[in-house]
This record gives sequence, structure tokens and C-alpha cells, in this order.
Amino acid sequence: MNSSRPSSASAAARSHATTLLQRGIGHLNDEKYPHAQALFREILAEDPQHADALHLLGVTLARQSQFAEAEKSIRAALAQRESGTYRRDLAWTLLWQGRDGEAIEAYRAAIGHGVREARVFNNLGNLLKKRHSIPQAEACYREAIATDPRYAVAYSNLAMLQQDAGQLEAAGENLREALKLDGNSPHLWQCYGGLLERMDRIEEADEAYCRGGRWEAAQYVRRREAHWRQLDEIDTAALSMVAQGTADNLTPWCLLGIPSLTPELHRDAGARFAQSRWRGELAAPFMVARGAGLAAALARCAAGERLRVGYLSADFYDHATLRLLAGVLELHDAARFDVHLYSYGPDPDATARERFAHVRGTWHDLSALSDAQAAAQIAHDGVHLLVDLKGYTTGARLGITALRPAPVVVSWLGYPGSLGHARLADYVISDAIVSPPAMAAHYSETLALMPQCYQPVDHRRHGAAVPTRAQAGLPETGFVFCSFNQTFKFNAPMSALWARLLKATPGSVLWLLDPGSGRARGNLRQFYADQGVDAARVIFAPKLPQESHLARLPLADLALDTLPTGSHTTGSDALWAGVPMVSVPGTLFAGRVGASLLHAVGLDELVARDLDAYFQIALGFAFDAPWRARVRDKLAAARGTAPLFDTPAFTRDLERLYMAIVEREAHGTRGDRTPVIAR
Repeated sequence: MNSSRPSSASAAARSHATTLLQRGIGHLNDEKYPHAQALFREILAEDPQHADALHLLGVTLARQSQFAEAEKSIRAALAQRESGTYRRDLAWTLLWQGRDGEAIEAYRAAIGHGVREARVFNNLGNLLKKRHSIPQAEACYREAIATDPRYAVAYSNLAMLQQDAGQLEAAGENLREALKLDGNSPHLWQCYGGLLERMDRIEEADEAYCRGGRWEAAQYVRRREAHWRQLDEIDTAALSMVAQGTADNLTPWCLLGIPSLTPELHRDAGARFAQSRWRGELAAPFMVARGAGLAAALARCAAGERLRVGYLSADFYDHATLRLLAGVLELHDAARFDVHLYSYGPDPDATARERFAHVRGTWHDLSALSDAQAAAQIAHDGVHLLVDLKGYTTGARLGITALRPAPVVVSWLGYPGSLGHARLADYVISDAIVSPPAMAAHYSETLALMPQCYQPVDHRRHGAAVPTRAQAGLPETGFVFCSFNQTFKFNAPMSALWARLLKATPGSVLWLLDPGSGRARGNLRQFYADQGVDAARVIFAPKLPQESHLARLPLADLALDTLPTGSHTTGSDALWAGVPMVSVPGTLFAGRVGASLLHAVGLDELVARDLDAYFQIALGFAFDAPWRARVRDKLAAARGTAPLFDTPAFTRDLERLYMAIVEREAHGTRGDRTPVIAR
């Protein structure tokens, strides 16, 4: 009789554990995580080696974003029993900790142990795509589809892979199949709209975005096409999505044309975008601790060694970047700064190669590396200060900076605003006009302020011979207002103001950069016609090579800045060519650059306090020939003296700012949000 008691007790214990396990699974499925967790822990209190309880406790913890503890629990389960299901869920915890390599191995192990789930193949494909293992990623997406032909996400991921490879028709077929399976998915409609936009099928892209309720994308393509009807309602819906966090992958850049966008909303949009795009990288341990080694680096600099500065971009060879950055890179003090240029963009053309022949620095091609591999190389090179030049612009790879490969990371030049997430950059380089210290709370970064405009100009730029007005498509006489900004920066209120200027200035014309779209040209002409302006007075300038464009600019009499996003390189191009510009500061970083440019050439008189003053300045400039001559003479003289065009002085100021940032980090005051100023 006594010999049967242990067996009976064990059976009862197993039965009790099974009951608790089933109850726990029910709570887990109902998302009642604290209740599920308590039940699994009760089982483990009696049997610490209960494999299923350890596994399910890990899943419960992972669903509450406690990934490190979840990993520990699932690994304990695997120590008791090998299981494809356990390996699958281990992969999930590793993925969200940014440990992509280990997650790949865990997913492969799960598949090797018989797990055949579309989600597993899809997730493995995503990880392989991040590692630039494109053929393997494609095979995984196709396996996901073969496993579950109704798994819409795999079709869309395969389509994005095909889109990146230029296989646009194949991508369209797969996205349409995904939408048949899940026609209510905003994300799928956004992907399809993006593909149509890339194929220049803008009206269809607009329809796709609207069908999916992707209002932030809809307003952007409408602004690109000067299609301004119903924008107030669409803008309101887009900003509501930002405020409520109801859309994933909502690109902050595309919001910049919305007049009611606030700096706070723009910052928050950046934070949510970063979290949706680089969740794993943002959760991963820092490759290099913030501030690590900087005190020792400063000591070595004092003894004659160089500070190692890295620049990270896909756009070193882009001509817009060339006319800003090349001069600074050429003029860095090679005795004090060891410059490294980390490029993940395309190969340079002949013009870019010629210009960068003068640049001092070590070039590194990261284009074939994954974000983790690229970050590891930067860390291995021992960069002290890493400058990201892209932000949230097209082609950016902020997964690299999210992994923190340097002791201090700085955002500069490419993206006009806060990245929103403190891990992506510690500082943002700006100036006191673009980012007044009183606006510091609108940034996740600490402000690092240049003494003059934050935007440099290449001292080696030059233009070709100035064409005649007839050669440029302009009338022989009459005042020429111009705005060579991208069409998405235009809007109905600003354009109506420009129409008032044209009507108040007989014989004048408005010279705009050709938007490259017949629909956009037609919409702009129709708008001005509706405002009572002859369409012939709106003249579109074809896109030209940079030298030819700079050569024609002096034919304009006055450049008109835009709002809420203003002229950046467009403004400095005009001023360099001797064309004055009228501007009015907005509330966003992107809307205050024009005022900073004008201040840096000594033309504060052309910075208006509001749009009424903007109109009066522009109108007065058109009619007051002596004033116009004085301003143009002043601007011509500024080419040799003004801070905006003094690239050597700008570079020394930038270097002082870098040293001030490093000194703050080295001395352990990095929690101080007081702006850093180059002195």
C-alpha cells in the first residue's frame, strides 16, 4: 500500500500542473498576462524544471516586452527539452533585443525541428533582408506563401524586395494579391501607394493612400502635384494619426508641408517612426557606451593626437550635398581631425569624383554591409564623434546609429528637425535662428548651435556663363519673382499671396522650377488663372545641371521663400548667385532656415515678421529700384565677406563645436540639456 502513495501523489501533482497550465494558456490567449504569469510561476514553484511552464512563462514575459527575462525562461525550457516551438519563441525574444544573428539561427533551428509556419519564414526573411542576404530572403518569403497562400504579409514583403530590385511590375502583382487577401490593411495600401508613386502613377497612388486611410501619404502626393483641394480635411486626419500614434511607418519627412504641424508633433512622429522601424536596434545594448573613452581622447588631443570624426551618409555624391558639404570636408584641419567618410550610397559620377578629389579623409564603402556590420566597422575604427547626415530622408539607415557605434552621435544637415528618439542622436547641429534655445524642449537631442547659419556653402562652386532672358525662357522685360523650391513646399495660401504680387506688379512673371509632372503644371496654371493671373506669366524652368542652374539664377530679381517649409539649399543657391530673397520665419526648423541664411549675409531687412509684411517687402522691392540696387550690391559684396560664404571660417566654427560637444560628454555632463555653443 505504501509503495503506491508516491505514484499517486505524482499523478495528482501532474494533473494539478496540467490544470494550472491550461488555465494559464487561457489567460495568455485573453491577454491577461499577470494572471497567466502567476499560474505558470505557481507550477514552477512545485516543479522548477517544468519545460512547458518555463516556455509559456517566457512567452508571457515577451508579450509584456520583458525580452531579456523571457529569453532566460525559454532557454531554461530548452535545457529541459529540445523543441521547434521553443526555438521559434526564443527567436522572437532575440529579434526584439536587436540580436539579429542569434534570431536567425533560432528561426533556422525551429524550422529544422519541423516548425512550418508562414510567420516564421516571413520573420526569417525580414532578418535576412536586413543583412542584405537578398536571395535567401526572397526564398523565405516564397516559402511563407507556399506554407500559407493566404498570408498577405509575405506577399507584401516579397513585393518590397522586388521593388528595391527594380522589378516594379512583379511587385505590383504581389501587392495586389496581398490586398485581395487583406483589403482593409492600411499598411498594404501604403505599400501599394508607394509603389505607384515610384512608378509616377500619382493619381492612382493618391487613391491608394486614401483607400487605406494613409492620410499623411495622401497629403504629400497631393502637394507634390499642387492638388490642394480637400487638403484641410486630409491634413487634420494626418495630424490626428500622428497625435494618436495610429499609423506605423509614418515617415516624418512627408509631414513637413502641413501648415498646422507643430514642432512637438513632428518630434513625436519621429519617435514613433523610429520605434516602428528599428525596434530591435533601439533595444540592443550600445556597441559603444555613451561618452566612453572621450576623456582619454581629449588628453591625447592635447598631446598632439587627432580627434576621430566620422560622417555617415548615402548622399556624399549627391550634387545637392556636394554644394553644401564638400568645402567643409576639404577644409578640415588634418592636423587636428582624422576624418572618416562612411558611405552606403551609389558610386560617384565624374563630377562628384572630381570635386571630392580635394577632400581629406578616409573613405569606407558600407553599401554591401548590414546595419549591424556597418556599425561594427565604425566601432572598430574607434570613431570618437559620429555625424549622421541623413536623418529621416530617403535612403537613410538609422539602424546604424541606433546601435550606437560611437561614444557620441550628432545629427546634422540632411534632416530639418528632431529625430525624436534620444538614442538616434545626442545632439543636433543648428543655429540660434533656426532653433532658438527657448525651443529646446521640441528636440529629443541637445541643441548644438553654430554662431552663424548651420548650413555651409561650398567655396569652390562656380557657374557657367549667364544666359540671356530669352535663352532662359523669360520675357525681355518685367520683374522676375522666382521660387525654385520643390512643389510640395507650395500651398494655396502662399500661392494666393504670390498671385497678389503678380497682379500688383504689371509685367512681372513668376519663375518656378518645372515639377516634372504635367498634372502639377496644369494644377499650378489653373490655380493662378483662378486667381486672375494670365497663365503665361507663370514660367517653368527646366531642371539643369548645377553649374547651368547657378548661371541662370541672376536673371531673377527676387526669390520668394515658402512656408511652412522654406528654402534650404535653394535659398543659399539664390543668395550665392546674387539674388535677394524675402522670407518669413515659421514655427518648424524647416521653416526658419531662410531667415538664418539672410541673417548670415547681412540682409535681415528681408526677413518679415508675418505674411503681410512679407507681401509688402516683396512689393516694395519690385517698385523701389534704388533699394533693389543697394541690396544687390550688398549681396554681391557679401560673396567675399559674409559668414554664409566663408567656408574656412565655418569649418573652424564647426570644429570648435565638435570639441565643445566632446568636452561636455567627457566631463560627464551629458544629461545637461543646455545648448552647446561654438565659441
